[in-house]
Amino acid sequence: MQRLLIASPHRYPDLARLWHRIVTRELVPAFARLPLEVDVNIFCDANADQFHPNLFPGVRFSYSGPGMRDFMEFYDRTLHAQCDFLLFLDADTFLLNGNWASSYFEAFDNPNVAAVSFVPRREAPAIFALLCRAESFRALPAPALACRYEFPANWPHGINLQPGEFATRELIKSGKIIVNIAGDESSRNAANFRGTTGFRSSREHTTQAAGERVFWQSVGEYPAYLIAAYDNVLLGCLYESLYHEPFAPDQAGRPLGGSLTVADLRQVLKGVRDPNQLVLLRERFELSQQYILRMAAQEGVELSIPFVLSD
Repeated sequence: MQRLLIASPHRYPDLARLWHRIVTRELVPAFARLPLEVDVNIFCDANADQFHPNLFPGVRFSYSGPGMRDFMEFYDRTLHAQCDFLLFLDADTFLLNGNWASSYFEAFDNPNVAAVSFVPRREAPAIFALLCRAESFRALPAPALACRYEFPANWPHGINLQPGEFATRELIKSGKIIVNIAGDESSRNAANFRGTTGFRSSREHTTQAAGERVFWQSVGEYPAYLIAAYDNVLLGCLYESLYHEPFAPDQAGRPLGGSLTVADLRQVLKGVRDPNQLVLLRERFELSQQYILRMAAQEGVELSIPFVLSD
């Protein structure tokens, strides 16, 4: 029987519990019915002592060390795991319909298909949720999945390739096929809260290196930060409803203190004056609400979503 490995890097066990809950309910049984032998691997990118195995049944953990110091090295190291196919699935990406995801496995009947990208980046294939034929990616020069800068003749202007972009580009150039699911279909079957982990990590590192004042100066400058903070609020609503524990707590245990509390987010949003930015935020907040309400409906729970953006 062919073997599928579902692999994901995680820094925070609370988000990992939500991820694991959906993976084991939706993806593992759907792919097992194909049939495939399905394994799940979580890489503890930080806070390893907080990932208690009893909370993650059926998971094999990997930890940072030589040759696998961070999540980027985890991606490439995992390419050489004992498996025929790999599903790289980001910590803050949820495939909500296992039957939909597994239905695309038949694409691999074509030997030229190297991967299926379930969640695109700017309508192009991305590593957020990438189902790979392992041997195709192993044939690439290492590191195959790492982000990188390339500098063409018009120096100093370079190309910043995000994780997985080099691999998909090179595979396509060699004649391989990457099946790229369009954004509208993807959004009906997946929820992508991109940036939630990165924002929590940014708060940690900025505060430790430069203090809270510098962190607060940066928050209102980047819409992506505000979107990620709001997404953490939504994920926190679901997590607390399911587990009755604070989500993204700070060292004092304050809910969302490791991201932005609802009160803090409201205060920052009051300072946003650019009408175009407000339109962007409102649209993205509404999409995130759709995602979290769909997830809540699958769990059979009702959520009370706090109001953060004034009319």
